[in-house]
Amino acid sequence: MMGLRRMAQCLGLLERRCAHCLAPFEARRDEAFCPACQPQLAPYTGAACPRCGLPVPPGDAADAPSVPCGRCGEAPPPWTDFLSYGLYTGALRDCLLRLKFSGELWLAGPLGSLMARRLQELRPNLIPPDVVLAVPQHPAHLRERGYNQAHELAAALCRELRLPLTRRLLRRVRRVLPQAGLDAAQRQANVRDSFAALPAGLAGARCWLVDDVLTTGSTARAACHALLAAGAARVDMLVLARTPLR
Repeated sequence: MMGLRRMAQCLGLLERRCAHCLAPFEARRDEAFCPACQPQLAPYTGAACPRCGLPVPPGDAADAPSVPCGRCGEAPPPWTDFLSYGLYTGALRDCLLRLKFSGELWLAGPLGSLMARRLQELRPNLIPPDVVLAVPQHPAHLRERGYNQAHELAAALCRELRLPLTRRLLRRVRRVLPQAGLDAAQRQANVRDSFAALPAGLAGARCWLVDDVLTTGSTARAACHALLAAGAARVDMLVLARTPLR
């Protein structure tokens, strides 16, 4: 007698398309990526700055666990803890670009799940936060694009971890130039005073701030400063991808 799994195979019920390459593959558990793409989407486990996730050059790898990068050493970021899933390269970058610019919002689910699982692996005894927020877009930018990819990722992360997501405690109050193409100093000046946070709901709160990509960290720093100024006790920064600066 044909087994249930074999019957499902024959009926095509186990077939799923990979979220990255879109090739069909036999579904196992809740996998979103095919066996060929999974290694390309594995988390970054190399040496990195403990404060911002910047990959450490091979010659400096021995110092990575405790020594921050040059920028974080000179100007420590305002967040307490930092976690990034992977580097903004290859398959992870491809998926993020599709989510961000092609409107493929369904990708937020599998990408957010990657973040959640990595967080559970690296912080198994982590105390849940009081507030989870995504780095917001300016209302005009949000109207143009129709969605905020950071919010979509944060929503997927919260679904996986069974946490509520807060929307209105952090706002963009000034529209800025696109950060792409700006150097670190220009990025910092571009986002200065561009966020405002509401004290109600933040006083003494432990917050997670979620974003899709961290490059120089200027946007994340500005948003984090706004939360702390509104009374948050601490902010932990969670990003899907870290740009490996040249």
